[in-house]
Amino acid sequence: MKKLLITALSVVLMGTSFAKEKEKVVNSKIDKVTVFLQGAQVTRESKIYIDKGVTKVIVEGISRGFNPNSIQVKGKGDFIIMDVSSQLHYPEPEPLPNPTELPEKIVKEIHVLQDSINDVYWKLTDVKNQIMVYESEKNLLLTSGVIKGQTQNDSILALKDAMNYLRDKMIEINGLLLKSQKRQTDLTNDQNRMNNRLIELQNYNANIQNNYVPKSTAPVQQVVVTVSADEATSGYLDISYMVNNAGWSPAYDLRADDIASPVKLTYKANVYQTTGVDWDNVDVTLSTINPNRSNIKPTLAPWYIQYYQPVQTPVYTGNAYPQSAKKDAYELSAAPSVAEADMVMDDAYFKSQMREADHMANYTQMSESMTMVEFELKIKQSIPSDGQNHMLAVKSENIPSSFEHFIVPKMDNDAFLVAHMTGWEDLNLLPAVANIYYDGTYVGQTRINPSVMSDTLDLALGRDRGIYVTRKKISDEEKVKPLANEKTKTVTYEIAIKNYKSADINLTIEDQIPVSNIEEIKVTMGENSGAEFNEGLGYLKWKRDIKSKETQKFKFTYTLKYDKDKQLALN
Repeated sequence: MKKLLITALSVVLMGTSFAKEKEKVVNSKIDKVTVFLQGAQVTRESKIYIDKGVTKVIVEGISRGFNPNSIQVKGKGDFIIMDVSSQLHYPEPEPLPNPTELPEKIVKEIHVLQDSINDVYWKLTDVKNQIMVYESEKNLLLTSGVIKGQTQNDSILALKDAMNYLRDKMIEINGLLLKSQKRQTDLTNDQNRMNNRLIELQNYNANIQNNYVPKSTAPVQQVVVTVSADEATSGYLDISYMVNNAGWSPAYDLRADDIASPVKLTYKANVYQTTGVDWDNVDVTLSTINPNRSNIKPTLAPWYIQYYQPVQTPVYTGNAYPQSAKKDAYELSAAPSVAEADMVMDDAYFKSQMREADHMANYTQMSESMTMVEFELKIKQSIPSDGQNHMLAVKSENIPSSFEHFIVPKMDNDAFLVAHMTGWEDLNLLPAVANIYYDGTYVGQTRINPSVMSDTLDLALGRDRGIYVTRKKISDEEKVKPLANEKTKTVTYEIAIKNYKSADINLTIEDQIPVSNIEEIKVTMGENSGAEFNEGLGYLKWKRDIKSKETQKFKFTYTLKYDKDKQLALN
């Protein structure tokens, strides 16, 4: 019975040890990023190999500052995802190498080098001995009395034999000497190389310490995915999570080539991120929602009405102001106005034959839901974690437009070109600054705010120097009626417009006559060349089509009646 109990306990303990969860650390790479106006959703992909049973897969490389509550995990493979969590991992600091203890691998290499250096030394000594022998033979041969003709049996035949012998022997000795000298050079180079390497190995730990860059011990974010498999298998995990330190803002380019073409709007995005991980060659989708804003429907509270209790405000005179308040708070100022704002080839023919280069804006797919719009960029992007704005072209659209020139010759003799754009409501624009270009020239900037614009967006394209304008006073007559104590002043102006452009234009001209708010001063409108006249404001407006090279003139006359003993303040 006792043996049976021990056996059963052993089986239970063995089963418990086999059921213990295994851990596997895997790397991951960023596959896709959805960037919101504030924040981003990062999707990472990991390939996993898991054993039979329960395994904790620890995924590293997670961006800093992520929201643990936003983790979502999907998988592909023959396994079950049981649990998902996150944790902080604190890396162990790497110890510095001991300068007195060389690694075993380095010690072995030192021993091999020392043996090789010793072997090369003896080979080099042997070669040096050979060279010495060959040089001795050469000197002996050259100083021999036979060769110098010092023997008693000198004859032409003997000299000839001696010279043949000398030549053959010198060729042989020089060949052997040259071969040995080359061998000596090769062995010397090997010896120097091995000695240098030996010095490096003997100073290995010192060099490691001098160049040592300590590994970061900052905590590392990890996602832990617990999976279960019936058999050893492989598969993929897709992990997505939200980060706050990223986002994008819109910007626009508005381009008009001429008054016969539509305005081209280029939708751009300034994308930034400081997640600590570069987004390298990833799929990017831009979304117009802000996930950090509250999604809770507001609730109305009761609105209780009361009697108004006026607040006594101190009155300040002169230039004195309370020290706690700025002068600007007590003075009225005008509201700030919004500013309206290559390849070069020598042969123009070949340039004209080339097709237009593709633009990234042509590779974007827009999708719209009830609460947001998404722009999926078809070309992979790389955005470093540097906090800088990185410009991406989202899409380009041609907006139907009509063009009109405006002239206010009393204020300015230049004509201003304005484009009236329609159909922009379907472009899902966000409030942003737009750069304006006309005929390839930067004109300025304007601000697009879809929430306050009408069905037609008016875009100022700047001055047009192709229209010549003059405004001059052609008559100014005064008459006095003594009995009526009244003076009459009649003024006539003439405006001349010359269209120097090669195309017809649609022109609006604006001018004015004075308006009286004093009963004894009477203003009467006379001839005005068919202008639209606003009597209350004194505004004159002409709308005309002017052909190319055509000149048109406009006259208007007004009469003033006032007290002859008083002087008018006219500007």
